[in-house]
Amino acid sequence: MVFIAGPEHFYYLALQLETSPRLEYQLYGKDLFIRSAGLGYAPAQFKLGICYELGLTHFPMDPSHSFVWYKRAAMQGHADAELAVSGWYLTGHPQGLIQSEPLAFEWASKAARRGWSKAEYTLGHYHEVGIGVPQDLQLAKQWYLKAAARGNERALLRLLVGHVGLEVDYAHLKDALLAQNESNPYLLHQLAQFHELREYGLVPDEDAAFELYAASAEANYAPAQYKLGACYEFGILGCPRDPVQAVQWYGQGADNGHVEALLALAGFYLDGSAGPAAEQSDEEAFRFVKAAAQRGVPKAEYITGFFLEYGLGIERNPREAKQWYHLACAKGVDSAERRLKDLERAAASAVVAN
Repeated sequence: MVFIAGPEHFYYLALQLETSPRLEYQLYGKDLFIRSAGLGYAPAQFKLGICYELGLTHFPMDPSHSFVWYKRAAMQGHADAELAVSGWYLTGHPQGLIQSEPLAFEWASKAARRGWSKAEYTLGHYHEVGIGVPQDLQLAKQWYLKAAARGNERALLRLLVGHVGLEVDYAHLKDALLAQNESNPYLLHQLAQFHELREYGLVPDEDAAFELYAASAEANYAPAQYKLGACYEFGILGCPRDPVQAVQWYGQGADNGHVEALLALAGFYLDGSAGPAAEQSDEEAFRFVKAAAQRGVPKAEYITGFFLEYGLGIERNPREAKQWYHLACAKGVDSAERRLKDLERAAASAVVAN
């Protein structure tokens, strides 16, 4: 059986050779990109457009060649290339290309109708501003909603803070985001905040806010995990006070490096109020505080100094305490400045006494 390589095989082999440490392999990969594109493979044609635009993979920067290859890929329905062509027509670059907003709109429309969120956002922007078509806020909103429902952050923020001037069906948007929450935990968290904080005209809805926070937290987004911890610690957003649940969610946030979650856990270990979930332990409290301090958090730096000064969960070490106080003081923590002055006075008094 004879295996005959085609343009797709050339393209994927070129992608592997592109990152080779050996120059001769990189150059061979460049030749394979050209062969694949010449045989009409749209992803390779789009790749050549990028290479000529940015001067990658040993290609010279050449806007004219870039446009040619983008256009060839776009003519085959390659959505990324269609949007790139739209951008070229919008700016009128490269030299000799006639700037045309109607053509920019036409190519962006082609990409958007393929369900690509970046193109949907772009088309919304064109409608909102009036690029290539008369301004139409209603159509702008529709395209922004489509893009946001697919997880496009810029589209969601445009709807919420861009003053598009139209009422938005946030319940529909919430349901769309929840349906594919694992890929968009940040957007779920953002929409939850807007519901909770009653911003941008949203009707206050604690249930919706909690549902969105929970979905974001389940998708392993640390700020949402910290928020759920706070909900259960303080009984907000309709949650019962439940220190065990609070410790659980703070713990997940802390595992993901969330500094406020680290400090919250330190508090539970310091007072032991969560019972078996976080039994009182100065040592554990110090461990979590220091972990936050090592991330440069001024408040945590001050608390670490305090623990070291008084020997909470760690052997007393006034010298190291002063180092942490100095770090916090340099970041504007007044309490750290006061502790430094107290330590200096105590040291001076000790010298006089001796």
